[in-house]
Amino acid sequence: MRIDPTVKKETLYISIVTLIMSMLMQSVYLIIGRWGISVLFGNVLGAGIGILNFFLLGLSVQKAVSADEKKAREVMRTSHALRFAGIIVLIAVSLIFPKVFDIVATIISLLFASTAVFFRQIFAKKNKQVKAEPGESAEAEESGAE
Repeated sequence: MRIDPTVKKETLYISIVTLIMSMLMQSVYLIIGRWGISVLFGNVLGAGIGILNFFLLGLSVQKAVSADEKKAREVMRTSHALRFAGIIVLIAVSLIFPKVFDIVATIISLLFASTAVFFRQIFAKKNKQVKAEPGESAEAEESGAE
């Protein structure tokens, strides 16, 4: 299966935002005097799973788009179940090995990918509103209406 360029581009965006947010989180832990190697390992584990989760979602959507409706639903349902199971395993590993993985850092960094998607949507909406002519909505511009 060939990876769609959009999946690559969006995964790269998620990875960059996750890296930036991870550095900020590491800095906060350092400033408040709670930094330890377990924070770094938890951050790497959570961020890695978050990015992988997003990438696998992109691959699932790519596969579903090329299938009929019934098969597409099955692909997405299976993908969701497997990705959710992976997240549960991640949290379990963090809980089983608390000296290796800081559970709080793991969970926070797991949320970075979702946060990146949220920011992407906010900035996309703002950019569409800025591009719209005075008196014209962004939706009208999108649909090609005048």
